[in-house]
Amino acid sequence: MKKSQYMTFILCVLLLCLGCWYLLFPRPADKDDLSITFKDTEKVKLNEKIEPVDLIRSTTSVKILYPTIDTSSPGVKKLLYIAVGEDGEQKEFMKEIRVVAPKPPVLQLKKDTVEIYVKEAFDARAYVKKAYSDYDGDLDVSIRGSFDVKKAGTYTITYQVKDSSGHTATKELRLIVKDKEEAPKEKKPQHPQKAERPSTAQPPKEQDTTTGSALSPKAEKPQEPAPSIGVQTWLFADGESFSSALEKCNAAGAASGRRYQCDVLQDDAGIYTGYRLDLR
Repeated sequence: MKKSQYMTFILCVLLLCLGCWYLLFPRPADKDDLSITFKDTEKVKLNEKIEPVDLIRSTTSVKILYPTIDTSSPGVKKLLYIAVGEDGEQKEFMKEIRVVAPKPPVLQLKKDTVEIYVKEAFDARAYVKKAYSDYDGDLDVSIRGSFDVKKAGTYTITYQVKDSSGHTATKELRLIVKDKEEAPKEKKPQHPQKAERPSTAQPPKEQDTTTGSALSPKAEKPQEPAPSIGVQTWLFADGESFSSALEKCNAAGAASGRRYQCDVLQDDAGIYTGYRLDLR
């Protein structure tokens, strides 16, 4: 027998022996191949009936030993699942759930009353602040009630949520639609006209130097001046008053030794401006 044939014969014998050994003495099953994949369920309601198999999504085991689930009291429950293989190998898996007592859902609005003007945009859903339950999480909000933003008036809008246990919560929003207010027209500022008021002070009465009796003051008429020899004036614009101007006029007239007269001066508006001494 050639060497190559001899080697081929030995190799065939070895392969035959390995095959017989594998068939007669199979390797023990590996429990690491066993698996259980759970659903995402984390919470169950108080006294809710739930089957252990309902929490499993998939498994590679041929058999599962299930736990007993007690939902009669709230709290965290640890559930032990045991996966069993074809050859009886076992592997443990733990699942935690929380048993909760559902509370009424929570519904809150941002405002209880909203005021808008006619034809102003309004979104009723935008005024929902919170809508949830401890068990179900966020809840959908149903909105009822008709309103017309094109017509002034007061409207009531009803909001409601409902959880999986049948509990509800309701809120109302009062919508007030008002007519647009016209902006007040700007009034032009009125500047008061300054009216010239004639002086109400009355000059003291003149005295006739010949008789010594009091005379009524006479307004000087510039168009018909009385003939005079000498003229002197005492003007209020120079700081004189009625009394001081008249006193100085009489003193000057007496000092002249001549017949004189003190006349009151007036401007075109009839305002007294001073005294004038006329010597005769």
